[in-house]
Amino acid sequence: MAKISFKAKVQAVYNVDDTVAYHCIKVPELTRKHCDMDAFRKHPKYGSYANSDLFPGILRRIRKDKLGETIRLDKVPEGVTVDTSGFLAVVSISI
Repeated sequence: MAKISFKAKVQAVYNVDDTVAYHCIKVPELTRKHCDMDAFRKHPKYGSYANSDLFPGILRRIRKDKLGETIRLDKVPEGVTVDTSGFLAVVSISI
């Protein structure tokens, strides 16, 4: 199973009355440095594209379909894990 991971800061989104509505993480532009490239080369769907010039486009599509611009911590998508134990949250996506 291929894995994409990155670190990001958890941000609070506030209501009009200054109460916390939810916490979220901004998703960066995914690149090869975020990927476990050995696992991607062995992946049945993405293996033939892992070393090609099409791979950044595939990562953009994965980001758009699975994550979007931000990840709400109260609504984490399926296949995504978020570890908020440290200063930066570690987000891992299983493909």
